[in-house]
Amino acid sequence: MRKKFPNLVRLLRSLPALLWVAGCTDPAADNPFAPAPECNGPTVAYGKGDRTLVIAELQVAGPNQGFDLDRDGAIDNKLGVVHSLAAEPLEESFRRRHDVVIPLELFGLAGENSSCTKIAFYLGQFNKDRDGDGKDTNWSFDKHGAKGDCNDHDPEVRPGRQEVPDNRLDDNCDGYADNARPREPAADPRDLDGDGVSLAEGDCDDRPTSEPVMTEAGPVPLARLRHPQVVGRGLPAGVERCDGIDYDCDGIPDNAPACDPFGDANVALDVQRVSLDAMGRPLLVFRSGVVRNGLLEAGPDLFRISLELVQNLPLELELSGARVRGILRTVGDRTYLEEGLLGGVLQAVSLARLDRIEVKGLITPPQSLFDVIWAGGAVGTLLMLKMDEQGHLLPDMDVDRDGLETFWVANPNQRPLVVDTCRDGDGTIIRNGDTSHPNADPMRRCVFAQDAQGNYRFVDGISAALRFRAVPARLGALIDTLRRM
Repeated sequence: MRKKFPNLVRLLRSLPALLWVAGCTDPAADNPFAPAPECNGPTVAYGKGDRTLVIAELQVAGPNQGFDLDRDGAIDNKLGVVHSLAAEPLEESFRRRHDVVIPLELFGLAGENSSCTKIAFYLGQFNKDRDGDGKDTNWSFDKHGAKGDCNDHDPEVRPGRQEVPDNRLDDNCDGYADNARPREPAADPRDLDGDGVSLAEGDCDDRPTSEPVMTEAGPVPLARLRHPQVVGRGLPAGVERCDGIDYDCDGIPDNAPACDPFGDANVALDVQRVSLDAMGRPLLVFRSGVVRNGLLEAGPDLFRISLELVQNLPLELELSGARVRGILRTVGDRTYLEEGLLGGVLQAVSLARLDRIEVKGLITPPQSLFDVIWAGGAVGTLLMLKMDEQGHLLPDMDVDRDGLETFWVANPNQRPLVVDTCRDGDGTIIRNGDTSHPNADPMRRCVFAQDAQGNYRFVDGISAALRFRAVPARLGALIDTLRRM
């Protein structure tokens, strides 16, 4: 199944998912991208950190924001030229839809100065599908009502379902029960659940009998807790309980400040099991962090992701030379991370693996994101990449320190345009289909060529940096399913 994105902005929206799964190699003193050795501190174990937070804001950093990855005295963030394009979809994902959830743990934090503070990041989940009906609890809505499940404990209640007559329940999550027309209340003036609100006044659950819910006053029927505000009688709306059920009858569950995973509510966030290895250990870890006067710095490190976002669409990417920096602020037993930066290099070989994503007017498989950058066209121009003497676009980061690699299309008549020639930094030219060099790809695309030690040759790439802010949160349950994008 091919995952389709309507435009480049939707593709940029998935950038947070590129930053997973750590690996280690022997550090080289002259290579700024080589992972730093682990510092002598606490063992990183899921749920055992000193502080737990969740990234509350995430943006592609601007061109002048990021890290000096190659130690040449200049900020490296080629991706920064698209930061304004990516701002709106990332804001939508974080602040409104809560589709992207990234909890993190700090280990070895000892006040404003710590010689060894480690960081573990996780892929989390806030929008859930507890009842398995194919609809989760996202917050988006339109004129017909919510697009998220207003009762995530009942598979018979979900957006898109036909309203069931006379069951006194909001079946299609438009905020009203037994209504013939969307977003218009039924005419029934009765109040059968005793909460003081009738169907005509907008009650979304007026069942005379319903399952009990434990409250401070003892067990109360669920229907009695679910009703809208009635201004004329001073009746407040039902209070959201952050359990996947719409209590105030606006069609959207959990949309209250107390349920906001990115506020100060300290909401528990479930963690995808894919964030841990087979032994249950966190995979995305900075193991060399230092805190000086409240400033946290960690890295460089090498991060890998290998997971399936949707059926038959694996995501395998590497971020070389990854670094993180931020200001830690502790208030009582809560810690905030402000002015955070996360940066590194998106490798060419990793971008080439994104060859099954279709973006109308931009990427047509078997093209990959690698191809649309280096085969010429709008993306390469947008990133303002430099060119060699032959006019071929160059990566901006020499990760393996053997000179910049470059890639081009020798046959410009092919459609779609796919890079067919790769030149390593040492001058070696490899073409698609070349059998004289080891290659991990069955199609023998040049970008997947390997050296004699089995390492990928083409690891140079595009520098990138993300800005973020993290607030207190709690780790919830481990779950197996991955939210479908």
